[in-house]
Amino acid sequence: MKFIRLIAPLALAALLSCAGERPAPRVREPVEQVVTHRVESDETWRTLARDYYGDEGRSGVIARDNGMDAAAEPRPGSAVRIVLSERDARRIKDRLDAAREYNAGLDLVSEGNYAAASGRFEEALKLDPALTDASFNLAITYGRLGFHRKAASILGELVSVAPGNVGYRYALGATRFDAGNLAGAEKAFLEVLAAAPSDRKSVFSLAVVLEKRGKSGEAKSRFRQYLALDPDGEWAEAARAHLDAIERSEGGGQ
Repeated sequence: MKFIRLIAPLALAALLSCAGERPAPRVREPVEQVVTHRVESDETWRTLARDYYGDEGRSGVIARDNGMDAAAEPRPGSAVRIVLSERDARRIKDRLDAAREYNAGLDLVSEGNYAAASGRFEEALKLDPALTDASFNLAITYGRLGFHRKAASILGELVSVAPGNVGYRYALGATRFDAGNLAGAEKAFLEVLAAAPSDRKSVFSLAVVLEKRGKSGEAKSRFRQYLALDPDGEWAEAARAHLDAIERSEGGGQ
């Protein structure tokens, strides 16, 4: 639901300013409930604000409501009060409902029912658009269903929001590969390796893409790199087979 902020007419605002009057202070939303939260060892004012309000910027509000300085993090094991307005409580309910939809989607994925799972992830995102795990898994299920362009679009948005997340970039490369966009896949895998040079999945996947693009020399180099990183790994046998095939096609040359 979209909430529209009411703004005073410009003429009235100007009149108050000229008359030297101060506008009335902002009225705090009516309190719906107060929750007592037991602080975990890894929690901070910012994480509490994110979890309860969906806004880390409200960390100072929680600290002040507890008579504490936001610069000093809450002590693990202590109890803090979280004051929730009606809107805050409704948003928490939406996030909890979204989590239920998301978990149901994961169960369906484990059963191989990707069509039903995608529907659950879509519902989760309607309730909580900020649930990035649901976005990621929706992209994966779209890919499994053959909707590669939809998957790539979602993953591209995730990469733009979290450029340092190599998992998102790798998935984008894999989705582009499945869609036949080899140049795009190569670009994505190279970007992963720029951030994580020893990422074995990306080294192997890049080698496969390079081979398919006819870049035999680069492909051999990447397959060898993979074998140096993981000589007995999941794809080691496949890497050796690819190397043999390339070298046979080149007449046995190195």
